[in-house]
Formats: sequence, C-alpha cells, structure tokens
Amino acid sequence: MSEASGRRIRVTVRAVQILESLDVDKTGEFIFWSRVSSGGGAPVEGRYPASGHMKISEEPVFNRAVLNWVIFEGEVSDHLSVEVKGEEEDRFGGNDFLTTYEREFEGPVDGWLGAYGPGEDAGEDADDHDPEMMSDWRVTLRVETA
Repeated sequence: MSEASGRRIRVTVRAVQILESLDVDKTGEFIFWSRVSSGGGAPVEGRYPASGHMKISEEPVFNRAVLNWVIFEGEVSDHLSVEVKGEEEDRFGGNDFLTTYEREFEGPVDGWLGAYGPGEDAGEDADDHDPEMMSDWRVTLRVETA
C-alpha cells in the first residue's frame, strides 16, 4: 500500500476489566488473543501475555488490568476490523471463553483516532450497542497515528 493510499496507525489495548471469573477463588488466569484486518493485507494476530497467563480478580478493586498491548501498527485506508478474545484457563475442566470483542472502522481514518472504552458509544437510545462493554468483561483501546 502506498503512502498516498493509506495512513499509518497504531491500535493499543490499554486495559481490560473482568466482571466475572469462573474460578472458585474469583481470580482467573487469563490469556487474550487479537486479530486485526485492514483490507487487502493478511490479518495481524497476537497473544497477551506472550507466554503463560495473567491473574485478574473479579473483585471490584482488583478486576482491572492495564495492558498497553499494541495489537496493530501499519497502514490502512478506509477499513479496519478489530477482534479480541479472552480465555480463562481452567485447571479442572475445559477453558472458559469471554465474549468476543469486535469493532469495525470504516471511512476516513481521521474519524477513527481516539480512545474507545465502556460508555463512550452509549447513546440516548437504550437499544444502542456499546462494543467495549460486553456482559462478562470490558476493554479500553486507543487508535492513534504511528
């Protein structure tokens, strides 16, 4: 993609908040997976942490983790698809999966720049969907020029 047809951006998962751990002690061992597509190129996939897992509690004081995880850095023109999945490791049975986070960006890239988090997309209509506010977890991300 030439500079004339695209703009270089960075997408960062700033933080996650777990609302419900399925572990008995209310602290889960989590892994996060990302997949970002930008039109014609191959999807960019990632894992956080790079190995092992991270412990996050569902208790209100301890249920938020700052990641500052860059999931995409590259050129885009008029479309970007972001997907983040969370997985809670389970020692005694199969792993549990969080609701998948999905957001599509379309149109001029300048309109995508900024922070995205719970409550920032909520409109006056009660039926509005806020992609960063899933039933079992929350995500905050930032789109900026790179």
